[in-house]
Amino acid sequence: MDVMNIKPMKKMFVIALLLISFVAGAQDNKNWKRQARFGWSGYPVTESVIHTWHGCDCGYESFNLRDIYYDYELPMYTTGGISGEIAWLYKDWFTFALTLSANFTWQGKADAVTSERTGTDTSLFLYLVPQARFNWVRRDLVKMYSAVGLGVLAGYDLDKEPGIMPAFQLNPVGIEVGRKVFGFCEFGIGMMYTGAMAGVGFRF
Repeated sequence: MDVMNIKPMKKMFVIALLLISFVAGAQDNKNWKRQARFGWSGYPVTESVIHTWHGCDCGYESFNLRDIYYDYELPMYTTGGISGEIAWLYKDWFTFALTLSANFTWQGKADAVTSERTGTDTSLFLYLVPQARFNWVRRDLVKMYSAVGLGVLAGYDLDKEPGIMPAFQLNPVGIEVGRKVFGFCEFGIGMMYTGAMAGVGFRF
């Protein structure tokens, strides 16, 4: 990840304040109805791409004893995306949502000779993604929708290199079942997750 002049977390904080200010200013419109959702998603594409891509130094001089006896990497584990969201129903067919998601990853290292564990590398990525949600089934008990989002992610990888980059998310199909308290499940592809997200929400 590219290292920026301004710390990534500080940039994300400023962006979050601007988005919250925009949404807060729109609450005077009585058409806005709010809901909060909390979810857990699966496969984190961003982490997979960053941690599995390696450059290639194909020269013979790169092969030495250090390469042979250097610590090797153990399997990588992740919490998956843990997210919180607040959303405003502006029209029956349109919802604006602001999603904050976090994903923590860790990977152990072991000695190449003794196989003893020598340490653990960790990474953390935070996603701030505004989403436009289009509600195409609107019933009292069941709602179905599609959503698209564009935001930012910030954090550090296993090498402790901080960075910030755009984050895109597309969710073709999602469903909410319930009234004031509801469950939801959606299927998506993007940087926050690819696969499914499920959780619970509250309308107020």
